[in-house]
Amino acid sequence: MNKRISDIGERGLIRRLRDKFPSLHSIGDDCAILPRIQCPVVTTDSYFEGTHFHRWWAPPRIIGRRLLEAALSDIAAMGATAQWVFAALSIDPGIGVHWIEGFYQGLTEREDVVLAGGETVKGDRLGITLTIIGDGQERDTILRRSSLHPGDQLWISGLLGRALNAPSKLEKVGGLFGKDLHSRSGQLSGEELEQLRAFLQPRAELELGIKLRKMGVRCAIDISDGLFSEAAHLSTESSVDTVLEIDETLFFDSVKDTPLAASAAGEDYVLLFGAPGSLDFSSVGCSKIGRAETGNGEMTIFLNGERVSIDAEGYDHLGV
Repeated sequence: MNKRISDIGERGLIRRLRDKFPSLHSIGDDCAILPRIQCPVVTTDSYFEGTHFHRWWAPPRIIGRRLLEAALSDIAAMGATAQWVFAALSIDPGIGVHWIEGFYQGLTEREDVVLAGGETVKGDRLGITLTIIGDGQERDTILRRSSLHPGDQLWISGLLGRALNAPSKLEKVGGLFGKDLHSRSGQLSGEELEQLRAFLQPRAELELGIKLRKMGVRCAIDISDGLFSEAAHLSTESSVDTVLEIDETLFFDSVKDTPLAASAAGEDYVLLFGAPGSLDFSSVGCSKIGRAETGNGEMTIFLNGERVSIDAEGYDHLGV
């Protein structure tokens, strides 16, 4: 019988999680006790079912890991190391215990970051706030949005467009299932299935962020709200103009026919960064996507060599 959270209560849930996941054994006091951190770097992200995800999208482990990686992506964009995670969970007591255990499996399966505490409260829908604490070490070399300079080249660290129409595609097949994320029907092409697997399984570019920093990069941002939105942030924060030069090679095959929409979709969790033209990052899997110029924070976009205009830059959390 699959028990519900209401059958075991908060303390029963915590006991089960501590028994099932050895990394949670340190949880138990009113506060977590952390070792000294040279340069604390902290980020917080909130996710709610029905707004940011649905349980039917994928197995609970995949959902938990996806949210963790999305939160870790902010640490990667600073070139910092991630160390500690705190999870504040709002939970419907009717949810099954096994589902929550699978969810926490996803939250705890990375070996380079430890779930050190959090909170559990009753709510009318599932929601979680993840706070990540990392170490930026040398403060002067942290990757910043405000460190883009005229003449810098712009690069991205992976393919774009994984989120474009992903929820509707998942709804069409009722989500993906099993360890390898298969579709129960043949309604998805191979390219669409590749896109959805990438959408459900992002990987925060933590190792790359540190490597870029060591190579002399000083400016980066993660692409969570769309390429156009993030490039606009760099332009504004650095007070420079940005020029984006995009073509179909930068996108997943399933969305390369709609590159402008794919560029605004967000949730790619790859890095957009700027660096002097003397540096080349193609050997670490990155693609050049534009440049910075002297200006006042404007952005210009070229698609296959032709200048284009856009209606919206990307996702706005408070937009209508």
